[in-house]
Amino acid sequence: MLRALDVVALQQPAALPNESQTLVQRLSFSPSQDIQFIPPLITVLQSIEPEVVYAGYDNTKPETPSALLTSLNHLCERQLLCVVKWSKSLPGFRNLHIDDQITLIQYSWMSLMVFAMGWRSYKHVSGQMLYFAPDLILNEQRMKESSFYSLCLSMWQIPQEFVKLQVSCEEFLCMKALLLLNTIPLEGLRSQNQFDDMRSSYIRELVKAIGLRQKGVVASSQRFYQLTKLMDSMHDII
Repeated sequence: MLRALDVVALQQPAALPNESQTLVQRLSFSPSQDIQFIPPLITVLQSIEPEVVYAGYDNTKPETPSALLTSLNHLCERQLLCVVKWSKSLPGFRNLHIDDQITLIQYSWMSLMVFAMGWRSYKHVSGQMLYFAPDLILNEQRMKESSFYSLCLSMWQIPQEFVKLQVSCEEFLCMKALLLLNTIPLEGLRSQNQFDDMRSSYIRELVKAIGLRQKGVVASSQRFYQLTKLMDSMHDII
């Protein structure tokens, strides 16, 4: 399935015109012409967020460990498709070699799904439960009754950290993009330079998102450290 990723390069923005060219363009512009604006990166990240995915779990029936695992497996399959689609829509991703695209998704898909689940748990139930899907929300009692309680406890740390840090939507979107770019092979990637540029752009975007709430170099630096530490903690969970 991952090999089905098609390689379609993103169009590069044209170079900025000089002042005289800009003036001529303004004078010659007619209302019937269309102008294509390049939206801010954070706006693009908001627009490509996957839609809500349901697990198809029947909460009216008695719960069994096997039924719960089956529903989670089905949910995971649906969410994996969303991860692939989202990745392909991420600015800069299609500029990478197809092998690099596949490698990055293979390394990060589970972290991305758990991170997104943590965000839903934070936004919808204040981090008090695990919000896998609208029809599959586990409180602590249901976690204990499951066959993967220890894993639930590990995943539960993510929404609790979101609550503790009061992570903003802008910060989450940038962190999620960086999670996709957080792990690479020891030998590097085929398109390493493009990857480095892409990763740097999302780091800058995260710094901007932090700046919307934190004023001052010290506070912003501390916030950046806290958020990157949270991203790094995903390696201990997955």
